[in-house]
Amino acid sequence: MQSSYLIGGIVVAMFATYATRLIPFMLFRNREPSPLIRYIERNMPLMIMVILVFYALKDVKWEVYPYGLAEIVGVSVAIALHVSFKNALLSIFTATLIYMVLIQKVLC
Repeated sequence: MQSSYLIGGIVVAMFATYATRLIPFMLFRNREPSPLIRYIERNMPLMIMVILVFYALKDVKWEVYPYGLAEIVGVSVAIALHVSFKNALLSIFTATLIYMVLIQKVLC
């Protein structure tokens, strides 16, 4: 395959990606957002986190040792840290670290 063909494909993909990010800002820059958009903007982070928690817990074997203990501890630590400090990075990274230590070293 010729390198000019690959470079052309990359350039077209770059402009398509850039255009899809830029066009909404150009179309709606002078408009006040609707109440629906405000609601979604305000609640989207919580909705995403709830979906991620359910997705992460969907394959847990609750009836087999260790009965989802690592997952329960990880989710509990994430919730406790986020309620206490309101810092998503701190809660996600710490809970992930504790979960990984539990599944690799403690509950193996």
